[in-house]
Amino acid sequence: MEDIQGVTPAAASKALSRLAEQGKLKRVAKGVYHSLKKTPLGASKPSAAAMVRRTLKDKTRPTGASAANLLGLSTQVPARPQLVVFGSNLPADAYGARVHLRRGARSHPLTELEGALLEFLRDRGAYAQTGGEETLKRLGRLLKSELSESRLRELRDAAQDEPPRVRAVLGALFEHTGLSKSLFEPLRKSLNPLSKFDFGLLRELPNALEWQAK
Repeated sequence: MEDIQGVTPAAASKALSRLAEQGKLKRVAKGVYHSLKKTPLGASKPSAAAMVRRTLKDKTRPTGASAANLLGLSTQVPARPQLVVFGSNLPADAYGARVHLRRGARSHPLTELEGALLEFLRDRGAYAQTGGEETLKRLGRLLKSELSESRLRELRDAAQDEPPRVRAVLGALFEHTGLSKSLFEPLRKSLNPLSKFDFGLLRELPNALEWQAK
């Protein structure tokens, strides 16, 4: 109901309840409604991933094959969306999604696409169906053309709470894409200079060794 502006909560609740009674909306959680659409197979159903994200807001990200698919690096669509949830407990209702709990980790206000990128790097690109070269091209376009500098800074700051290998791969991607040094240098400084990291598929980055890839 918080998406409805210009009316009181009571008025919004009454209007939504009336639409639900008319069969135009379906109540799927407290204060959350799904707009029903007719399909050849019957009324549409809300996406499990969308419902978990809507309920938990910025405390969830797509992960695994779901993240790779969202990034355009895989055509595989899991039967059950794969999500990671930041918190101490699993949600009461996962709406059919496969949820992985990440305890003690701090969540950040990332977009779904930004969160998917960090999860893809955390998995070392394991769920990509594209080769290394095509993967790097797609990720380069994402960073260069689809994210503003403020979003790139938010992504970098979120990466500071990720494992060192994620920071290393993201820093290498930033540098390889030609982004400002001010964006990737903090990531480099956060790394132990004696450590080596498994970049997985991203080992094909031309500057991977400079970023301590094994």
